[in-house]
Amino acid sequence: MTSPPPFKDADKIRVLLWCERHCCLCDKACDTNIVVHHIEQKGDKLSDIENAIPLCFDCHGKIKNYNPEHPVGTSYHVAEIKARRDQIYEKYTRHLVPPIHYEITQIIRDQPLLSRRTLPNVGFNLSHHGAVFLPVRIRVEAKVILDGKDLGLIEDEKGYYNGKTPWHLNPTVKFFGNFGVPSECAQSTKDLKIEVRVTVIDQYERKHEHLPLCWTYMRTENHWFLEPRSFAKWT
Repeated sequence: MTSPPPFKDADKIRVLLWCERHCCLCDKACDTNIVVHHIEQKGDKLSDIENAIPLCFDCHGKIKNYNPEHPVGTSYHVAEIKARRDQIYEKYTRHLVPPIHYEITQIIRDQPLLSRRTLPNVGFNLSHHGAVFLPVRIRVEAKVILDGKDLGLIEDEKGYYNGKTPWHLNPTVKFFGNFGVPSECAQSTKDLKIEVRVTVIDQYERKHEHLPLCWTYMRTENHWFLEPRSFAKWT
């Protein structure tokens, strides 16, 4: 059987940092006794970082030597392996993610006594609340939902609100941004929502995806309120 193509050295370093050289199945500290294993052995993206899992020698042997024609016990499913790996990654990288706050608002720079924004202009505030944390990068994706119809991501020129351009967020920094929604949103009287998904990219290049947050617009008050659920479909 042909061996899968090797992983890039940079990707091997990343996954070893993400797990702090712990086995991503049994969570044993491995030091140098660790292997970066290919989860799937067939396919077009075998050397992709998403197909990598750091394993101790014992767990590597269990996965590698399993014979589906003569099963003993319950073998590891690919989905289970990836979920367990991500669980270990999260355990050893979550301390790198600072508390952040973000909101959709018509208030200008936290000063409610000043004149507010009016549609189609919408404000977006984002801040890093961790003074003792490291800087991070942030990807922001904002979707517009009008009368239950998903109008897609905000296509701003600089790519700040469609996830294409990461925000550099240093400790205690606060951004006061804004973007425009389609003109039909301002002209309509129907239900308007903006849903935001934020992804934090830590110092070791690992992505931490927040649950989407959705705000509904109150047209008569020119105000947004936060919903306790998601309304959009995300891939």
